[in-house]
Amino acid sequence: MISYRLRAGGRERPYRMRVEESAEGGLLVERYTESTLVTTWTLTPAESGERTLVGLMSRWEGTGGIGGLFERLFAPRALRRIYDEVLERLSEAV
Repeated sequence: MISYRLRAGGRERPYRMRVEESAEGGLLVERYTESTLVTTWTLTPAESGERTLVGLMSRWEGTGGIGGLFERLFAPRALRRIYDEVLERLSEAV
């Protein structure tokens, strides 16, 4: 279990994520305990063996109504920016 606070779109929210690793390795799945948000991290060793390629994919079912409309319009772009930054920082760190 991991916890963090995410600030996006002028709002800050706490997140508590359950993390699972596949038996074969190379796949990490984060599940938000309060919604349907699931983020899958795919880790693939490069052929040279010196690097690992990291991929991210999230899915979730937003709420209905006008709030859900705004989520569907803005959340994907916000998540893309956040994930781009995460991957950039990861690349710099390793």
